[in-house]
Amino acid sequence: MPPASIIAELEDALSSGASHRRVETLRRVTDLFLNDADRFTEEQVALFDDVITRLSDSMEVAVRQELAERLAPVMSAPKTVLRSLAQADEIDVARPILLLSAQLDDTILADIARTKSQEHMLAIAGRASVGETVTDVLVERGDARVTRSVAANEGARFSPKTYDALVEKSKGDDVLAEAVGLRKDIPPYLFRVILATAREEVRKRLVASSSPREKVHLPGAIAGVADRIAVGTAGPGRDYTATHRAIVVQHGRGALGEAELRAYAEDGKTDETLCALSVLSGVPIELVERLFLGDRPDPILIIARCAGLSWPTVKAVLAARHGSAGSSTAGLEEARDSYQKLTSGTAMRVLRFWQVREASAAAG
Repeated sequence: MPPASIIAELEDALSSGASHRRVETLRRVTDLFLNDADRFTEEQVALFDDVITRLSDSMEVAVRQELAERLAPVMSAPKTVLRSLAQADEIDVARPILLLSAQLDDTILADIARTKSQEHMLAIAGRASVGETVTDVLVERGDARVTRSVAANEGARFSPKTYDALVEKSKGDDVLAEAVGLRKDIPPYLFRVILATAREEVRKRLVASSSPREKVHLPGAIAGVADRIAVGTAGPGRDYTATHRAIVVQHGRGALGEAELRAYAEDGKTDETLCALSVLSGVPIELVERLFLGDRPDPILIIARCAGLSWPTVKAVLAARHGSAGSSTAGLEEARDSYQKLTSGTAMRVLRFWQVREASAAAG
């Protein structure tokens, strides 16, 4: 339909006065938009936006709910109308937009989550993707239904602070603990907390469901490394209690980071290196020691990638492993190539696999 015809149609719509006529006109204008939604120019969409907004104002809930359901999946739907519907106090009107509309950015969603009802937050928690700015609010304000829903949503992303809050809330909430524990992106140290604090029934389900799934997702070569480490036996370890306590205090003061770890490694302070690596990665010192003293550098690369360490720091740690494979010049070059190819996602899955295996062995 030519632009002039569209404008004439919309002007006619606005001239309708009676309520039943406005409802009929709203449906007709919405039909007009949806029939050619992908072909309209920005100027034409803006015109529809203005007219539909004015027509739908003060309409009864059922009419606005119908409008929301029709516009929610449309990528080019008028933005002002969508925002107005999403911010409606009536959840039946807001829900379709909050669940489905890709036009709502994180700023708008976070504001709605901050100011509207638990039902509004529950709808947002079910979106195909939910950014960290939004999940920060959902986890802080949301009730049990909201936190469980967003924790089970694989499209949701969480900041470190909010992940910590989720794990804290999961204590005493079996459903939430299981939802958080089964997330593929959960940091390994938090997965260990979940295993340690969950009730026995939940922990068994996590171990039972995670072990085969994690095994399937591991690349073959790394899966072999994971198996060798997981089934290996540790000899009598050193007592790191005093050193580990000092490193934890140092970290609590904000005085422990990658630079300090690298300095410990370069200075040959093995105990401090192991304890710093344990604290920064969230991996128990006993496991760090076993991996550090092993024959291959691969496990250290995995822990380092989980901790987000740069190659110079990793190199210093590997070089401190005197007499082990990977500490020679050729070995370090090979390790650097492996480290560059190793993604954090793969490293986290391997580390989580180890933790599941150890928990399973302890349970057995």
